[in-house]
Order: sequence, then C-alpha cells, then structure tokens
Amino acid sequence: MLYRSLGRTGLEISELALGAARGTEDRAQFIPTLHAIIHAGINFVDTAEGYGDSEEALGEALVGHDDVIVETKHCPYESYAVGAKFVGTGEKLTAAAEQSLRRLRRDRLDILLGHGLRTVESLDRFMNDGCYDAMVKLREQGKVRFLGISELSEGDGTHEVLKKAVPSGAFDVVMLTINFLLQTAIDAVVPLCREHGVGTVVMMPLNQASRESGLVSLPAATECVRRHIAEGNLPAEPPYTEAELFDFLKPYSIPEAGLRFVLKQDVSACCVGMRTVERLEENLKAVAPPYMDEARYARLIELFGRIQQQVR
Repeated sequence: MLYRSLGRTGLEISELALGAARGTEDRAQFIPTLHAIIHAGINFVDTAEGYGDSEEALGEALVGHDDVIVETKHCPYESYAVGAKFVGTGEKLTAAAEQSLRRLRRDRLDILLGHGLRTVESLDRFMNDGCYDAMVKLREQGKVRFLGISELSEGDGTHEVLKKAVPSGAFDVVMLTINFLLQTAIDAVVPLCREHGVGTVVMMPLNQASRESGLVSLPAATECVRRHIAEGNLPAEPPYTEAELFDFLKPYSIPEAGLRFVLKQDVSACCVGMRTVERLEENLKAVAPPYMDEARYARLIELFGRIQQQVR
C-alpha cells in the first residue's frame, strides 16, 4: 500500500481508503473483511452518523486498532435529498458528535465533517448559525482532531460550495466527488486544496456505485452513459451510442479503470466500498503507479470531461 499526505494535518493515509456506508450489517462477514483491509495496509475509514449501523460496526471491529484513522460526518439537513431543508444547529452537531464517539468507542474523532453541503447559502448558515462554532469547540475540548466538509455533488456538480469553503481556512479536509463521469473537481477544487493545504478524500470514484448505473460493470456504466444522454449531458451519437464505447479501457475492468482514474489525481485518498475480501483484492489491483497510461486517461477526459452534472 502507498500513502499520501492528508493536507496540512500531518497525517499519512493510505491512498485507497474504505468507505463504510454499506455492508456492515452482517458482522460475521464485515469484521473479518475489515481486518483483511487493515492487514492490506489501508489505514483510513470513512463513515457517518446516517450510514445505518456503520459507526457501531466499526466500533466493534476496530477494537485494538487505534492506529486506524476514522472520519465521520454529521448531515445538517432533513435528508440526503438535493432539495432537503437545512436544519443544522450547534446543539445538534455537538450531540451527533458525542453519539459518534460512543458508537465508535473512541475518546476522540480523528476527523469530523459537515456532511453533504449542497448550496452556498446553506454553507453560510453552517458557518454562521452555530454549526461551525460547535465543531471548533469540540476540537478545543480534544474530542475532535481535524475539521472538514463534504459536498453533495448531485446538487452541486461544479463544486460551488467547496470553491468557497476551501480558501476560508476553516477546514482541514474536504470530501469531494471525482470519477471519470464527473471530472469537474479536478480543475475546480483539487488545485485550490493544494494551494491551501487542505486534504482531499475522494468519494464516489465509481459514481453512485449501484448495480444499475454505477461504474461497477460494463452494463451499468453503459446505462449511466445512456442516462447522461437522456439528461442532455452527452450527445445521442457515436461513440456514446456504440457498444464498444469502453473497449479502449481493456484489459482493465470498469471499476478498476474508475479507481485508477482517481488515483492518478493529486488527491490524498480514494474512498471506496469493500464488502468482501474478494472486492478488496480486486480494488488493490488499482494501486499501481502510474495508475493509467496517458492515452487511456486522455480519452476519458475527451469523452466525458464536459459533463457538469452527476446522475445516478
């Protein structure tokens, strides 16, 4: 496993990280899988209060593994829906962090993020209505090491929230979306983070990793392209309508190509789900610099670089 700096935090984190949003319900499978992930050298795990029993499962599985860096998140909205109402308060954030500490069985959260900020207006409310002050107080109390923010790329495909948040100096870490079907952050956010010493954890490297339209298989990736055509994000013409559209990526599978595309970027880590040891082993194939040759990489930029909207 290779490691990269997480911005100005001083932390060195594995370039492949575990996204623990799903697959934690079956502890008999999850715990040995997580231990295999740690044995492979992965030392960074992302979770959130809203990910079902994820924090509780991690709390159980990470006993004796205090060296694993855990990032968790608090969502100040009614739901993860794009148009959900902002309901964040400092009191709710503090209570959520305390609950996360209990579920994770830790005395301190390594990284706490405001989760899924999707408009500049709600970012301003987060910063000025008590939420951010509550994060700072938790840090001062020693309950949180580093502060961060994540976006909701389905509602902010051009990353207006992060473009305002990163230069503010308020956040040590951001979680942002990059995949080969949503490339906008490569130029809009990543250089800004590098300039300001902000760590970059990439989420959704396989888009929304659904079986129907995620970058998890050739049929699913083809369906996602079809949906982009239907939304007007891509033209309804060759090569987008051809069955051979992704042939140039061979011998890589679609998910391996997706991970390699992200790992080629100047980011701190690529966060991906790994429900089984078999999936871990497949993902580890992507950890091989230079990750992707220039011809394949340039072709992905040419084909999909104009997309500015994420679709499921």
